[in-house]
Amino acid sequence: TVLPNGTDWQSAITETAPTTNVTVSASNGNENGQYFMSVGYFNRDGVLKYTGFERATTRLNSEFRVIGDRVRVGEHMNIAFSNGNAGNAEAYENAFRSSPLIPTYDDDGNLAGTYAAAAGLGNARSPLAQLYRGRDDFNKSLRVFGDVYLAWDITDDFTFKSSYGVSLNNFDRQTFTALDPEHGEPLATNTLNVEDQYTAEWNWSNILTWDKSFGDHNINAILGVEAVKGQGRGKGVTRTGYLFEDPDFYNLSNGSGTPNVSYTFQYEWSLFSYFLSANYNYKNKYFLTATFRNDESSRFEDDNKSDFFPSVSAGWLMSSEDWFSTDGAISRFKLKASWGQLGNQTLPADNPTQNISVLSEEFANYAIGGGIASGAKLNQVGNPDLKWETSQTINFGIEAGFFQDKLYVDLEFYEITTKDLVTRDNSLISTTAIDATAPLVNLGDVMNTGMDLGLGWRDETDSGFKYSIDANISSYKNEVTNLISDFQPGDGGFRGGAITRTQVGEPISFFYGRNVIGLDDTGRFEYEDVNGDGQINDDDRKKIGSPHPDFTYGINLFGEFKGFDLSLFFQGSQGNDIYNYNKIYTHFPTFFNGNRSTAVLNSWTPDNTNTSQPALSQTITNAETNPNSFFVEDGSFFRLKNLQVGYTFKDLGPMGSFRIYLQGTNLFTITDYSGLDPEIRGRIDGNGNFDNLTRGVDWQLYPISSIYTIGVNLKF
Repeated sequence: TVLPNGTDWQSAITETAPTTNVTVSASNGNENGQYFMSVGYFNRDGVLKYTGFERATTRLNSEFRVIGDRVRVGEHMNIAFSNGNAGNAEAYENAFRSSPLIPTYDDDGNLAGTYAAAAGLGNARSPLAQLYRGRDDFNKSLRVFGDVYLAWDITDDFTFKSSYGVSLNNFDRQTFTALDPEHGEPLATNTLNVEDQYTAEWNWSNILTWDKSFGDHNINAILGVEAVKGQGRGKGVTRTGYLFEDPDFYNLSNGSGTPNVSYTFQYEWSLFSYFLSANYNYKNKYFLTATFRNDESSRFEDDNKSDFFPSVSAGWLMSSEDWFSTDGAISRFKLKASWGQLGNQTLPADNPTQNISVLSEEFANYAIGGGIASGAKLNQVGNPDLKWETSQTINFGIEAGFFQDKLYVDLEFYEITTKDLVTRDNSLISTTAIDATAPLVNLGDVMNTGMDLGLGWRDETDSGFKYSIDANISSYKNEVTNLISDFQPGDGGFRGGAITRTQVGEPISFFYGRNVIGLDDTGRFEYEDVNGDGQINDDDRKKIGSPHPDFTYGINLFGEFKGFDLSLFFQGSQGNDIYNYNKIYTHFPTFFNGNRSTAVLNSWTPDNTNTSQPALSQTITNAETNPNSFFVEDGSFFRLKNLQVGYTFKDLGPMGSFRIYLQGTNLFTITDYSGLDPEIRGRIDGNGNFDNLTRGVDWQLYPISSIYTIGVNLKF
């Protein structure tokens, strides 16, 4: 039976989720050695029903002196185990699309759904059913990482340190897609998906440090060499046809369908580096730092394997000069500037220069001569000319203190030029290609020019009230200065095609589509005729927005008085746009019988022409869900990110101190954005990597949760 006001599907699949976070640590030591150890446990139920995350960690650090006082040995060891269930990725989207005429359960207590297309209830699968049936899915991870080291004080000036680190990761994931008989288009079979991956990385570094003072001259220099190697392997296997939908039966051997290897991978990479860095200062008022680094990566070929990355910085503490009076308003003043280059070889592929083909039962097997022959398909297109991505930074700024450093100012201007930006060139792959990953290329050059400003005031009153006010603001301009093609589209997997475009003279990943200038006499979108030819088509697309903000900012407030403490952190963004892709479901008949936003109640009619919502229709007309400015909204926001208030009891005998606190995270947000959350996180592509060319698109993104915490800190 349907509730009187219909089913609120967002409320039906969400809940208040408790969180437990406990950490116990101990430390001790003397002049011959010291140690620190801790154990932690974290458990958070998901805001989406039947989801959650659990993690247990342990940590041990120790250092001991051997062979007198000049040799030290130590280690850092960390072990972490986690298990999570994020739920069905489509569930939250289906909560938007599901009709409120569908109850969560039928009168017999079974999960309810659309039942049949003739019922006119849309085609969204029940999000509650998706979450409930996936309640036994898991995503387990075991990570062991740490290092051992030896440090030798050769003389009072020279120290040699050798360290060897290892990171081991085991990943195990299982999902089960159960039958959904309540749906109008029920699944024909159930499916078990099993994945396992193993990765390992080791790091060996050897560093010689020279620390010396010659009167007023002070030098600290390091000479080092480092080798890093990583490897991994993994696979995913699916099988259909399970007689019993019971977790005890979820084993690949129990399915009746033919097992399908959905993917396999195996990789290995290495990085070898040597570097020299020197810090010099004279009387602690003139500062100079120079670094020279050479890196050689196995991810590139031939002459592109290695590159050289230098940097230099300088500073002048003017307030340390004899002629500078610190008795006035300015108590500290420093000028600083730097130039440097940094290389990037961290790529979403470990063999990006090679064409890779794989066997595929699903896409590459062929029926030949009455039998099935194994086949291979191109899985990755390589680029043997790929080379290092290099970021060159030039900046200069000031640091100033006023009124005995109660007030501080930190101002910096910068220019960052990223040359040979590495990303995938989707224009080289046909939209009909099966699973072939586009090649990684040096797409072009991008320049960011901007400013960072930090301000703060710290003081203490005669009554003992300590307080501080800190604020920061950042602004940048992003511009593509060089590109290997006329333009690069973003992800083309959206209905209507790519939403973003990158081209010279514009910021990376701007929104590109038709500009809506109003509604015509029939209530349909009227588009700008950009080229003036009297026709509206794809030639009339233009820049319709940018995900890059005019500026971002943060504010920290802190106060402490007689055991009480209070802290607040605000953050915000101003001037960025968001492409609200979810509107194609909530504002248009993409699925006619699905749920809609109340915004359609203000749709155009002959008697309601003062509106931006087009007239109601049974089908998409006039290409109104293709990329256009109707979906672009102001993404500016102001958010109380964190608030904490506490009280500390001190001098409690064997217990050194006891602190109790209340904390709230993401307590309120002020924004004009109509979507769930204006703080849009980066979009992840099909390979699990950040998509540089598709930014600011709100689709299938889970909003940030509000969290309320009661906690205690005990010290013995």
